[in-house]
Amino acid sequence: MQVEIIKYVQTIISPFWDTFFQLVTMTGEESFYIIAAAIIFWCVNKKFGYKLGFALLTSTIANIILKDMINAARPIGVTGIRSLRIETATGQSFPSGHTQGATTFWISCIIKVKRKWIYIVGILAIILVSISRLYLGLHYPRDVIGGIVIGIICVIISNYIFDYAEETKKAWVLMIIIVPTLIGMILFREKTYYTIAGTVLGFFIGYILESRYVLYEVRSSILKQLMKLVFGLAILVTLKGMLKVILPLNIFSDFLRYVVIGLWITVGAPCIFKKFIR
Repeated sequence: MQVEIIKYVQTIISPFWDTFFQLVTMTGEESFYIIAAAIIFWCVNKKFGYKLGFALLTSTIANIILKDMINAARPIGVTGIRSLRIETATGQSFPSGHTQGATTFWISCIIKVKRKWIYIVGILAIILVSISRLYLGLHYPRDVIGGIVIGIICVIISNYIFDYAEETKKAWVLMIIIVPTLIGMILFREKTYYTIAGTVLGFFIGYILESRYVLYEVRSSILKQLMKLVFGLAILVTLKGMLKVILPLNIFSDFLRYVVIGLWITVGAPCIFKKFIR
């Protein structure tokens, strides 16, 4: 039944749909979330940027752990199924990381904005990313359904922990997510886990430093918002590429690289914005 559903979705195969669904599935990948979270944090709503960031990181860690525990095979190579963008299919099949990430991102936005248009856009985006994983032959239907359910659960849990930490002024409560993540580096010695663990640590340290010492204000003129975006994203891309060249090619370097990226988004860029782009 699972295979037949994929085959049915793939009956519409054409160059147009190949391009369309590859573009759709890219909205469920790391680069999209890093850029989106940075834009929200720098230019829209700082608190929501933090909350969204922690939700996405929590969801990604949960996804990696569940994939390793369940160890379900992907449909890649199954007779009658064509697979595209195989290079993005890291880890095992269940749950779908792209679908879970899209669900986490858009459900977080829906909860925050509470407007009709965001419900429509968010739900449509989740559905399209889910279909893209089937069309590209990278997941079974059970994987995308599991990704949606687990994504929603991660948002609920992460938001509860973050809101409690904010309301009680007890940032250490976030260690409930951070400590197990860092301990997990002993068990999950793979690049994806180390990059996420690095981002988690950088994001948390940045959250503490920014909240206590920088106190960055998001509000600014449209021109200055554009300046922040151009400068902030340019440095972000430069850091990501430069550190990859400078540091040795191993998972510990990946961890360190993403610690720096997490710090740049949460405290480095805001500090510069506050001083030079008011």
